[in-house]
Amino acid sequence: MVSWLIVGFFVLVLIALLKFKQFRHTQNRIYIVLIILLLLFFYISGSNIINSSKADLKTFNGWITVGKLYFSWLGNAVKNVGGIVGNAIKMDWVGNSTGK
Repeated sequence: MVSWLIVGFFVLVLIALLKFKQFRHTQNRIYIVLIILLLLFFYISGSNIINSSKADLKTFNGWITVGKLYFSWLGNAVKNVGGIVGNAIKMDWVGNSTGK
C-alpha cells in the first residue's frame, strides 16, 4: 500500500511540474519525465529486491547485502538486454525475397 502511495506521489509531482510554464518546453519535459521514470525504476526495483531478500535493514550488514543483491540484479539485467539487442542485430531482417 505504501509503495503505491509513493508511486502516486511521483506521478503527481510529474503532473505538477509539467504544468509550470518554465517546464512546458519540450526539452525540459523530456528531462523531467526521464528523471521521474528513472526514480520510479530504482524505487520499484529496489523495493522488490528488499522484499525478496528479507534482509534486516536495521543493520549495516543488511544494507550491504541488499546493495550487493541490487547491483548484481542490475548487472544481470544489463547483460540480458545486451544479449537481446545482440540477437536482434544478428537476425536476418531482409525478409522473404520470393514474393517478387
